[in-house]
Amino acid sequence: MEITIINDTDYYLLPPLLVNIALGDIDPSQAQLPLSMLGRRGVKYVKAIVTKVDPENRTVETDKGKFNYDYLIASLGVENDFKTYNLGVGYHNFSLEGALKLKEALRSFTGGNVVVFTPEPLYRCGVYPFEIIGQLDTIFRKRGIRDKVNLTLVHPFEKPIQPLGPEAVKITMDVFQKKGINYVGNARPVEVDDKNKTVVLTSDKVKYDLLIVVPPARLPKPFEGTSLVVDTPMGKWTAANVYTGRSPKFDDVYLPGEHSMPVIGLPTAGVPVHFTALASADVIAGELLGQPIDPAQINAMTCAMDYGELGLMFNCDIKLDMNNNKALWMGSCYSILTSPLGKLIKDVFYKTWLKTTM
Repeated sequence: MEITIINDTDYYLLPPLLVNIALGDIDPSQAQLPLSMLGRRGVKYVKAIVTKVDPENRTVETDKGKFNYDYLIASLGVENDFKTYNLGVGYHNFSLEGALKLKEALRSFTGGNVVVFTPEPLYRCGVYPFEIIGQLDTIFRKRGIRDKVNLTLVHPFEKPIQPLGPEAVKITMDVFQKKGINYVGNARPVEVDDKNKTVVLTSDKVKYDLLIVVPPARLPKPFEGTSLVVDTPMGKWTAANVYTGRSPKFDDVYLPGEHSMPVIGLPTAGVPVHFTALASADVIAGELLGQPIDPAQINAMTCAMDYGELGLMFNCDIKLDMNNNKALWMGSCYSILTSPLGKLIKDVFYKTWLKTTM
């Protein structure tokens, strides 16, 4: 058996740590592992850019040529859309380059209006905008310039962090009130007017001196025009089985990426992707061994949040509705910790996760 990983960099970077890089907590090297380490597990690594997935011909096309497969696990994340709404004029930490630029912008910032702009409800890591605005408050207080900074979060949810339920909403609103953070909810975006440094909404305009943007998630380009994609009310995404991540059209293709999460009802975030990928791997291993393995798909997800000095941990129980191919979790979330300890737990988890992988 030969296992090959195709990736466009020669390292794995843990996405949740990009914000730590942007805020100056860690260096990029502390968020990475070289993919060459997989060699000791007998895994072949190829550095290449995937340009197309062709399930009919069982090939993956890249800038280094075509690769044939017997089984394919495709987890390509999402395409971050910086073009719509003119988001490209703002700062972000959705890539290593972006995180380093945001780090420099924050370092030189001395005061004014800071706006975190989230134009659409579907983006990578749903709790991120609510965390970063709280973290910025803490950073500016430590620098002694908080009285010179006005913090505003512009978001499409009527109330902050609404999908996690009323308990999370109340905690977050209390934190925002205590920290003096402005929340512009139910926002309907038009564009960013960079000439006038203004976020233009259908019913309001929000001035900024420093703009941090949260790009909408889109379908990765290698899937465009393929039979792996379906139309949904939330756009075009790859179809997958909620229990296994398997494509409903191709038994040899598994799609446990963020690009499938909207179809099966899970957030576009690392935890559900991680467990769906494990489920896909279990099914493939069972078929190769001739001994079915329980996919052990996710039945709960714990969301750890860092609001600056305060950490929150929410658990959401998940039920898999196999008839409708959906994971049901909204309305089943509850707090398990609201304490500075929650921040420490999140920091320890992410910063040590790389030590236990590969």
